[in-house]
Amino acid sequence: MINYTFKQWKYNEDSLAELIILFPEKKYVGLEELLNTEGVAFSLEDILNKIDLVISGVSQLEEIGTERSLAEIRLDITLIYDLFEELVSEEDINPTVEIPTLKLKEIIQDYQKIEEFDEKTVVKDLPESLWSKLIENNFNG
Repeated sequence: MINYTFKQWKYNEDSLAELIILFPEKKYVGLEELLNTEGVAFSLEDILNKIDLVISGVSQLEEIGTERSLAEIRLDITLIYDLFEELVSEEDINPTVEIPTLKLKEIIQDYQKIEEFDEKTVVKDLPESLWSKLIENNFNG
């Protein structure tokens, strides 16, 4: 089982709060980084579209990524690699993430539900304790 939570995060004091996904297990840091850069280079919907191309049999392999990580999406498994592997010291490298493709799809769909909830219901910059209670009481992930 892959555990994850959602949190409001601010880049700095002047920026608006945005929603991020967090994985308590550090081995998923590459997945976290890939999903939290959503909207910069691509959207969560873009990732789902690539997953659907593979699941439907239109494609055997789809790739999507950021400056830091690359996801190789196959029917059964998705691998997320750290593209800085040869550029940074070993302790700074994100471990390769291996996740069942259907589980990745499920996580992204949960993220989309929470984003939709966040945009419709949650006042930005709400204290985290209250925001967390709203999520717990209104989301059945």
